[in-house]
Amino acid sequence: MEEKMVTREDIEALIDSVEILSNSKTMEALRKSDQDIKAGRVREVNSVADLLDELQT
Repeated sequence: MEEKMVTREDIEALIDSVEILSNSKTMEALRKSDQDIKAGRVREVNSVADLLDELQT
């Protein structure tokens, strides 16, 4: 049987996932984002300049 080690990065990613999944406000924001994407309420941003322009409007 082959043994595999869990890396520090794996543990940190797991902790991050648990924190996100356990935060009701974050999960609600993610659900709303999914709804926005499905409804076509998205804009394409190709550069930092595009993003800054979008934030200023």
